[in-house]
Amino acid sequence: MDQIFTNLTWENHSGKVGDNDGPAYVVYSNKGYYKASEAVAVGGIQQNLVRRSDGKTVNAYLFLGIDVYDGATGEWRNCADAGLAFRGSDCGFHAFVNRFMVEDGEKSWWESQEELDRTHDFEIVLDTSEKANWLKLTIIDMTAGNKTVDSKSFPMKGTLPDGSNTAYYQDYAIDFPDDVCDDKREHDFRDWDHVMAYNENENLYLKNIRISEATLYGPSGSRPWTEECTEERFLWPDRTRKINYVCTTVYNVQKDRELIIELDMNR
Repeated sequence: MDQIFTNLTWENHSGKVGDNDGPAYVVYSNKGYYKASEAVAVGGIQQNLVRRSDGKTVNAYLFLGIDVYDGATGEWRNCADAGLAFRGSDCGFHAFVNRFMVEDGEKSWWESQEELDRTHDFEIVLDTSEKANWLKLTIIDMTAGNKTVDSKSFPMKGTLPDGSNTAYYQDYAIDFPDDVCDDKREHDFRDWDHVMAYNENENLYLKNIRISEATLYGPSGSRPWTEECTEERFLWPDRTRKINYVCTTVYNVQKDRELIIELDMNR
C-alpha cells in the first residue's frame, strides 16, 4: 500500500473546510472536469450505525460532489453532493443529492425511494456535461451486470458543460443527526471535539470502504483520478483536534484512484 493517513498523523492546511461533522475523508480535484465516476465495493463494507447506549442512529455517506466557481472571478459559487447514503434508522440504502443553491421553492435535498441492495457493488457517476446549469447522478449496479438502477437529473446553478468552472470531490463520512450531537444541548453544535467525544465507544463504525477506478472526464477525454488531478485532501478530525485515538484511517493504495477507508468511533 502506498500511504497510510490517520487523524493522529494528518494535519489539514487547506482553506477548504471539507466534511467536518463525523469522521470523514475528502479528495478534491483540480478545476476543468465535467464528469467523475468511481466504483464502491459496498458489499464488503462493515458497518454499525446504531448507538450502543440508547439506540439512536447516525447516517453514513459515500459520494461524489462538485464545486462550482465563477468563470470570471474564480470565486466559489455553488456545490452539490451526490451518491449513496446508509440510513441508520431503518437500515435503508439509497441514492441522494444535496445541492447548496437552488431556485426559490425548490428543495435542496433529495433522497431516492429506490432501495438498493447493500450486498452489491456500485458505480457512482456524476455528470454536468449535458447542458449548462444541469447535473445528473447515475447509480450502476456492478454486481447485477452493470445495470443502471437509479438516475436523477437536477438544475444546478452555475455549471458549464465544458467543465471549465467545476471541480469534483470524493467524500466518505459518518454524519451525526442533531439528536446525537448532545442529548442535553449543553454544547454548541459546532463544538466538534465534544460531539466526537459524545459518540465514541458507542459501537459506531463504517469500515472496509474500498474505492477503485476513480475517474475524471474533461474536454480531452477521461483520465484516472491520480495525484496529478488532485488539488487537496481533507481528513477529519485531524491531529490538531482533541481526539486522541485513531478514528479515521485512509490507505491510499493508488493515490486518489484506489482507496481503503476505515471510520471507527471506538477506542
